[in-house]
Amino acid sequence: MRSILLLPILATAASLPAQWAQQSPPVSPSPRRAGAAAFDPISNRVYIYGGLTASPSQSINEMWAYNGQWTSLNPVGASPRWGHQMVADTANNRLITFGGRSPTINSLANDTLQWTGSSWTPIATVNKPSPRFLYGMAYDSARNRVVLFGGRAGFAPNNQTWEFDGTNWTQITTSNAPAAREEMGMVYDASLNRVVLFGGCDESTQTIFGDTWWYDGNDWTNVSPLNSPTPRFRGSMVYDSTRSRVVYYGGYDGTTILEQTLEYTGGEWLVIPPAGSNPTNATEAYGAYNPVQQKFVLFGGFGGSFSNATWQYTGNTDGVFSLYGVACDIASGTPGLTGSTPNIGTTLTVNATNLGTALGVIWAIGLSDQVFNGLPLPLDLGIVGLAGCNLVASPDFLDIALATSGSASYSLPIPNQTALVGQSVYCQALPIDLVPGLQFLGATRGGRALIGQ
Repeated sequence: MRSILLLPILATAASLPAQWAQQSPPVSPSPRRAGAAAFDPISNRVYIYGGLTASPSQSINEMWAYNGQWTSLNPVGASPRWGHQMVADTANNRLITFGGRSPTINSLANDTLQWTGSSWTPIATVNKPSPRFLYGMAYDSARNRVVLFGGRAGFAPNNQTWEFDGTNWTQITTSNAPAAREEMGMVYDASLNRVVLFGGCDESTQTIFGDTWWYDGNDWTNVSPLNSPTPRFRGSMVYDSTRSRVVYYGGYDGTTILEQTLEYTGGEWLVIPPAGSNPTNATEAYGAYNPVQQKFVLFGGFGGSFSNATWQYTGNTDGVFSLYGVACDIASGTPGLTGSTPNIGTTLTVNATNLGTALGVIWAIGLSDQVFNGLPLPLDLGIVGLAGCNLVASPDFLDIALATSGSASYSLPIPNQTALVGQSVYCQALPIDLVPGLQFLGATRGGRALIGQ
């Protein structure tokens, strides 16, 4: 029943190590923290706007652009602000920012502004979130929506979800939502078609979070990934569109500034030990991903003192196999799932383990973890006698593999084509008993093979 791509396998280049590299531009902005950053795809530059300076402590309205060198801009209509976020609205070729502490260091705003190349201009909206700062914001490019979550106005944060459709703000009511928080990491992961939120804090209760949530435009889901990082806030989080994964750097755990690089692959958090030094400006820094240069740009922030250092991060190019979803136990316990490193020019091998007396598995192999033939995933497998179990990988291809010593495997050659880097293959194994007839016994977790180089 094997029906999958079988193309020649060629030799492939060795993966490059992850590395932070401090830059030495001839001119840099002055030391600052807690402003906003975004990559502008029109000018192919990273922009930073606003923030706080150290001495004297003041909110600024400066705007700078970076493409290897820093250029000071003189934007019309830019009011001083800090504690805000900025995203690129690619459908309308503009940058969007909202609220924050503005126009004075302690006042709060809820204005919506757009940058189209030379000036910030207000967007008049019928509805809008209340004044707030330290919120999370991301641009959902699939739905052309700016998504805003949480933030703080007074002594406590909220857990409101708002969407901006380019003209107006709408508060979204969801069945589930993260706890109220501020200073979280929040980006849109285009490979998952979901907003990813991590960490944050509630200073009113001295609570620091280490949870990971997805937002798909309808509801929030606590995804409980493997190797979830320790709780932290004030870090910088970007979506690396070249390698199709989220990168989070730094943060503060209430006691220590964390000079740590984390990557989220859609099912698992990985601690990445880059070669060389890490940035010391690890909290409240300006962070954005430059897809042209394929670099995570980190500027300013705080690491014991205010900084104006510029760093760039290049991630490891290896693929990653990670697990997601929930397994459905069989008589012998929880069936396991493992996979090899999925690089181009190699063979991906996945193994279903702890199968007990199951005679084999049916492998579901596909290109989505969200939909199959118009049906949304996860899909309740009660239709095949597995009530309470879910299909979490689209079964675009099916294969039966007999079990040997409680395990069964599947091999998928990955063509040596660079266009496949950053693409995903999803899989899941359903243990079966073939005697006296086809009987499904349970299901493994889903596996995401994020292809690397």
